[in-house]
Amino acid sequence: MNIVENFLLNQLDLRLENRYFARNLILKNEFDSESLVALIDRTSGKQKVHLLCFCDTFSRTHLLYFKNDFQYFIDLAENENHETNKRSLTNMYIGMLKHTHNDLSAEQKQQLTEICFSWLIGESLVATKSNCITCLDLLSEENKWITEELTAIIEQMYPQMTVSFQSRARKILKRKR
Repeated sequence: MNIVENFLLNQLDLRLENRYFARNLILKNEFDSESLVALIDRTSGKQKVHLLCFCDTFSRTHLLYFKNDFQYFIDLAENENHETNKRSLTNMYIGMLKHTHNDLSAEQKQQLTEICFSWLIGESLVATKSNCITCLDLLSEENKWITEELTAIIEQMYPQMTVSFQSRARKILKRKR
């Protein structure tokens, strides 16, 4: 086990300072994304949560590091039920859709649409739901039917959701009208 793997598996936690340290360690040691994905595959529980939180943070400044692994992160959603992991994944999806939208295939966009609608209408927590409406808003630029469905769902959910969700929802609804 090299120094990067050791840190990621044994010392990484949710603290931002540790996530930034991990980012610098990966860049300095040229630790490739395939190796990081292999580590995620070998973990579960708290380690997986820490790694996916790290990937979320890292992708905000180095999204293209994961360019060859977008499908992997989309596929991770299939059986994911941990809310922190869902939040991390949806944050990554937002980055993918904002910055590499044209690099995603029609099939990948369809998968993201299904994931986000599922998590939005399911029992997800507010942060995941908020991220899902952002993803769906971005996806609606190419698929107008998403706008109609998303608008109806937001209007139905709006009264019982938190202020943070309502704020994001208002911005989306204002743009759509």
